[in-house]
Amino acid sequence: MKRYFKKAAIPALVVTISLGTILSACSNKGSDSASSASPNGTATTATAPSPATLKFMLFGEKPADLGEVLAKFEEVSKDTLNTKLDIEYNPSADHKQKMQLKMSTGEAVDLMFDAPWMFLYNNVSLGYYQQLDKYFNNDQYPGLKKAFPPEMLESNKINGHIYSIPFLTSYTDPFIISIRKDIREEVGAAPVKSLDDYKKYLDAVQAKHPDYVAAAIGGRGIYRLGIPQENGRKDIRLAAVVQDSFTGGIPFSVALSADGKKVLGAATIGDPESEFAKFPAPFNTHDSIYGHFGTRVEYRKYNNKDPLSASANQALDPAKNASGEGNLLGFTAGNAVAKKAVPNATFEPFFYTSPDVQNMKPAALRTDFRANNSVVIPTTSKNADRTMKFLDWLYSSKDNHDLFELGIEGEHWTKDGENGFKPTDKAANYSFQGYELTWNPNLSRINTNQDPEVLKYIKYAMDKNSYYQVALSGFIFDAKPVATELGKIKPKLQQTADLLMTGMEPKWKELAQKSNKEWRDMGLETVRAEVIKQVQAYLDGGGK
Repeated sequence: MKRYFKKAAIPALVVTISLGTILSACSNKGSDSASSASPNGTATTATAPSPATLKFMLFGEKPADLGEVLAKFEEVSKDTLNTKLDIEYNPSADHKQKMQLKMSTGEAVDLMFDAPWMFLYNNVSLGYYQQLDKYFNNDQYPGLKKAFPPEMLESNKINGHIYSIPFLTSYTDPFIISIRKDIREEVGAAPVKSLDDYKKYLDAVQAKHPDYVAAAIGGRGIYRLGIPQENGRKDIRLAAVVQDSFTGGIPFSVALSADGKKVLGAATIGDPESEFAKFPAPFNTHDSIYGHFGTRVEYRKYNNKDPLSASANQALDPAKNASGEGNLLGFTAGNAVAKKAVPNATFEPFFYTSPDVQNMKPAALRTDFRANNSVVIPTTSKNADRTMKFLDWLYSSKDNHDLFELGIEGEHWTKDGENGFKPTDKAANYSFQGYELTWNPNLSRINTNQDPEVLKYIKYAMDKNSYYQVALSGFIFDAKPVATELGKIKPKLQQTADLLMTGMEPKWKELAQKSNKEWRDMGLETVRAEVIKQVQAYLDGGGK
């Protein structure tokens, strides 16, 4: 099957598993060339535009050999693009704050990572991002035209326009827990196929190695632990965590009538039970949707001491981390990084979100058929044409794309067939975050240096039949009418969410209820009424 389906993700926050942490300058629009040079080819035009430097803003850890790759890019594209890239990498925990600061101050950025699980919809409604429709399905940008077919773009439009460039290889990147197989066998635990098996493994680790971290986590905790799913139902759309919000950043779950034509209610974390009374069973109580925060408290005893501290997480001894959560596509690469620190470590994935995913059943993976990761061009950029020329170059050939996604051929990776690759022993020096710039169903290669079972799951995630579509999947919330209220609530909400996601507050429900009362004082009811109003208007207009 064609590799069309990549959402990741991420919800997703999309993460690469590393068990130590468990975890744009001058513009010359008239002279831009549409032709490209590849790392193994030559330019097709003799006229290069004047020099330019584009400022990009991404997040995560900067790849060690990025400078080497950028130098190669400049060498092979100087006669066509004549462009340099200044890529700013923010720590994951700081990216959202820094991007909002740049947008509010008007600082110029030419390309920036934003996503549905960050501020994409809000920032579009606030007018922060440029429309990009003219660059796609345009013969002046043949690379973009080929790499981003109309159906992909249509699924990711916002209010009928293209504001973001979507990155995907499947509609989701399945969530996993990476189990240290060598430790599991050493403590005598059975292979982990269920959450009960997982807890028995964690208990065995603590009993034999009390100084180990049985379940190492970062700020999102064991991300999807205990989260309920709609499983294809059309009478409810769940938002059990902040990252699942489709209503301006506040995780309102929205209930609909059985025929999907009327909004019955919208409820969120800490709401009184009366807000859930009209919800369809079994989602008609607070804890049926948000009770997973209590499950996180139960798992807290297995976690590292300070999961909200990036420095503390980085200081963890990878040799003593018995498991950690992440995503399928990061499994092999993350394990390669971990094995550099612990050469004898072996790993196995546990698909913990549901038995149906674990058993690769059809219609088990949740999606709205939108890419979970993307980049945007802020309105502050004066280099939109130049930036899109770079992206056209990037997507014009497999060689160009391979350079950024995988690094230098022969040094960081080698080809394995038409669509495969094998990492070299220097691959860890170029662990590029493909979900931030390069993931594409037509160009991304599969790492074939993986366990056959892992490859089966990757193919499973690429199959559209593996998915069910959530209700209201085409709905986009307009944040402008309640921008003031959202600006007050969301920082406080995030503070509460950090504690709830990591299980750090034993009296989690009291915290949720107390926080909810504070949010009400900041305008939560105004936001709720706007959510219900906009969703009903969407349904009245024929939306589903």
